[in-house]
Amino acid sequence: MYPSLVLSAALFAPAAPVPRDTVPNVTGPAPRVLALKADASGAVRVIGTIPVKQTVTNTYFVMEGNKQVQKNVEQDIVSTQYFNKTLADFNGKFATADGRTLTLDEVLNRVKGGATVLASADGKPISKAWLQSVGTDTIVMTAEGLSHANIQWGGPPYPTTPAPKLTMLTTDAKGTVLVQATSQSDNGNGNVYYDDVQFEGRAMRGKRGYGYYGGVPAEVKVVTKPLGEVKFDAYDLTGKLIHKSELSNRLGAGGMVIVAGDSRLPDDTYLKGFREDMIVLVGSELVIPITPLDQTKKKTDPAKPNDPKAQPVPVAPPVQILPAVKPAIIKQPAIIRGGNAVLPAPAVEVVKPEAKLAPKPDVEKK
Repeated sequence: MYPSLVLSAALFAPAAPVPRDTVPNVTGPAPRVLALKADASGAVRVIGTIPVKQTVTNTYFVMEGNKQVQKNVEQDIVSTQYFNKTLADFNGKFATADGRTLTLDEVLNRVKGGATVLASADGKPISKAWLQSVGTDTIVMTAEGLSHANIQWGGPPYPTTPAPKLTMLTTDAKGTVLVQATSQSDNGNGNVYYDDVQFEGRAMRGKRGYGYYGGVPAEVKVVTKPLGEVKFDAYDLTGKLIHKSELSNRLGAGGMVIVAGDSRLPDDTYLKGFREDMIVLVGSELVIPITPLDQTKKKTDPAKPNDPKAQPVPVAPPVQILPAVKPAIIKQPAIIRGGNAVLPAPAVEVVKPEAKLAPKPDVEKK
């Protein structure tokens, strides 16, 4: 296999480097890449799940001494919400990448045989810089509800691989190309086994197994690291391997790339709308799970002080007026015991009752 890869890389004609000033300055989140196709009934549907992180209260009982005590504990859990929508259900707006408005009927007619669609991730119009990656006639959909969605794949009429991601690679102050990657490998293919197959430098898109719209995503740590420290392969849209030295020339200043949704080349339908000079990166470290939609209760971090502006002004306790007390004057010196000064009890003056005089005996008068 390896001699074939080297031969193919040597025969692959190098492309011109990308100048630094051609890297677009993107704004807003990257759009979602969809591969849409009509089903047997002629309907075009988007099916998937949305992971949602919520705060729930769990009740349990514990023994404290000889008594059973009920405890309520709040925990954050991730569940999934299923959705099954037609394009009409999104109430979105449709246009081509160059800005020509499309009606829903025009879109349905164009995607019924399979087409690439870029969908906004936040319900707002997609930045024109992101649209530089696709052809001018590619369909663009502006609608809400897809920012945290795991889109179904596998089995007709759906694509055979998970959706890829459109990504902008940037550089640091030293000119090193950076990329977001996971700290642990995760093939992200829905636990479906497949074979990595390459023939004369061309990667074969896996047709084995099946896909699904995913369960609860695994929690992985996402880090930003140099692209050269990540294990991956690069291909053109036809599946031809791009040699790493050529990739360095083309991405030396960063640039826009397509990152595969698992360790295979994305399904052809995802790539129909992209420019032919786009690069596809394939590597398990580059597969980042969808972030759950956060609906948890916001908890105060005990390590951080509360915002004084958000706290009520403390009310001073009422002042208790006590009667004046005349201090006692203690004349005895303190007695030192064990290093502590112990004051003796104040002397108490003992007042003796006045002695009553005994009555004088009566003297008989003589």
